[in-house]
Amino acid sequence: MIDELVRFRDGLLEGRPSDRTLAEAAQASPTTIGNWLRRGALPQEIDPLLRLVRAVRGRAKNAGLTSRPAVAALLDEQQWRRAYRAEARRRADGIRGAVEAGQGRAVLERMRPGRPLSEVTDPFHLEVHRAIASTVTGLPALPAYVKREHDQKLAKVVAQAAAGESRIAVLVGASSTGKTRACWEALHQLRVLAEPSRLWHPIDPTRPDAVLADLTALAPRTVVWLNEAQEYLAHDQLGEKVAAGLRTLLDDPSRAPVLVLTTLWPKHWNTLTSRSDPDRHAQARELLGGHEIRVPDAFTGADLAALTTGTAGHDPRLGEAAAHARDGQITQYLAGGLVLLDRYQSAPPTTRALIHAAMDARRLGAGPHIPWAWLAQAAPGYLTDTEQDTASDDWLERALGYLTTPWNGIPGILTPVKTTTARNQRPTAPDGSPTRHRTSQQGPLYRLADYLEQHGLTTRKSWCPPASFWQAAYTHLSRPDDLDNLTDAAEKRHRLEWAHHLRLRAADHGSTDALRFLALRREEAGDPEGAEALAREAADHGSTEALHLLALRREEAGDPEGAEALAREAADHGDILALSSLALRREKAGEQEGAEALARQAADHGDAFARHWGLFTRLWPNGLNPDGKPTPPWQK
Repeated sequence: MIDELVRFRDGLLEGRPSDRTLAEAAQASPTTIGNWLRRGALPQEIDPLLRLVRAVRGRAKNAGLTSRPAVAALLDEQQWRRAYRAEARRRADGIRGAVEAGQGRAVLERMRPGRPLSEVTDPFHLEVHRAIASTVTGLPALPAYVKREHDQKLAKVVAQAAAGESRIAVLVGASSTGKTRACWEALHQLRVLAEPSRLWHPIDPTRPDAVLADLTALAPRTVVWLNEAQEYLAHDQLGEKVAAGLRTLLDDPSRAPVLVLTTLWPKHWNTLTSRSDPDRHAQARELLGGHEIRVPDAFTGADLAALTTGTAGHDPRLGEAAAHARDGQITQYLAGGLVLLDRYQSAPPTTRALIHAAMDARRLGAGPHIPWAWLAQAAPGYLTDTEQDTASDDWLERALGYLTTPWNGIPGILTPVKTTTARNQRPTAPDGSPTRHRTSQQGPLYRLADYLEQHGLTTRKSWCPPASFWQAAYTHLSRPDDLDNLTDAAEKRHRLEWAHHLRLRAADHGSTDALRFLALRREEAGDPEGAEALAREAADHGSTEALHLLALRREEAGDPEGAEALAREAADHGDILALSSLALRREKAGEQEGAEALARQAADHGDAFARHWGLFTRLWPNGLNPDGKPTPPWQK
């Protein structure tokens, strides 16, 4: 791949970025860059090489080349990770001698996903909730643990993994009920084994991207830690790939045992395991189904009694929770959920307006990382005229302090997210015909405390956000998933104008759903060229459905040549079903010659669907010769 990258830079990019620029980007010397590019030297670490690739991709983007499939594939970081690992494996096999073999083995060891479990000592890095503070000094970071029925079920799954079988456990429960803490406690079963385990918590650059980048390199005896699994599995474009990859991993005896630990709210469990039309989560449903372990909302009976007896009775935090928690909500109290609820309810109107905007963002499908600029622009619409008139000039700064300040040992209502991206423009929503922009989010991002997110799901379910919310979303959002979800939310609430604006913005940022919708709309409006352009853009972003649908519509409209061209284009992008669908239509219409021509192309693409439907058998009962001609009867 290095040779291809060099040819691309020296050709289409006219030698830019220079070696010196690449050296600065990779944080390496120009000599080192030269060794990589012209001698094929293997870097000791992959990160500098990825920084170099990103620098080339930035130049290619400025030149308008990244929309080309071949360029996108060349500059895909996952492809580079795979190529780097393959080269290390080749060298580890000793093909070029002992020195390079040793170097390859060292690289492979460093690239094994995860860390030794013995080094995983901080539960908060794995997103276990911090506990309320206590006046007693010297207490451990986490309160004493009281095992309940779900812990016993989880222990059985972990024991099976310890015995050599690959397993998955899905802990399903509401916010702050102890799901992640239960997973943390279950790791103790693996820490005492003679053969060490590793733990992999994939989160960077995004959670699904991180899984897909390294899943194939996972070694046996690895714990895959997927807290809040919806962030890995619900992504429209990548979620099903993640689920399929995990299913393959769990079914692969050569990589057993692995243990996948996941947590989900009931709402997300229902979304990922229910059938829908279209069926967006088929792989996730197969991955998760049958592995649910329910975590109750409250302590009851013997669980409550255990809080004040034995080892647990020596932890004052448990005693405080037992005395003050409502309706047995012990873990919610310990995790600070009830403290946060009190902080929310006691907040000034201007601060509550920001919280309501964040709640609405999450319940309508945006986030979890929410731009502060979005909340700040949206908040005034949640205030009455009197509240706006009486707000101080510095209300926004005061509110930010209130929302982000830790309280009683737990994080604030909003938690800052460290990674941000620069933005080059700030669009405003249109009055009439919108102007299309391409931007990326800017400024600080925040995450709403999940206990309050869950609270907003129930208390605000009948509220439709004000105009300032939609205006701010249009102005400050750029993630296709966020924009798609808000488009859907606006349509469901019959806010059709904002749904239209948000869909256009989503299309600008590569949303295949938006591009497909707009392509079909253009087709209906009598603009086939515009429809095809949008459909091709969707295909370039990984979705061929628009091309497929346009092909069927052209067939219905009496344009068989146009239909066939679009079906072939869809097939070239990986949608071989487009050809067989069109062939079936022509067969049904009695157009045998046209059906055969399309079916032959489908056969050449290896279309298993057409075989399943019996299309090939009806057309060529004895099969096809390698030259594509029908095979005459032959002795079986």
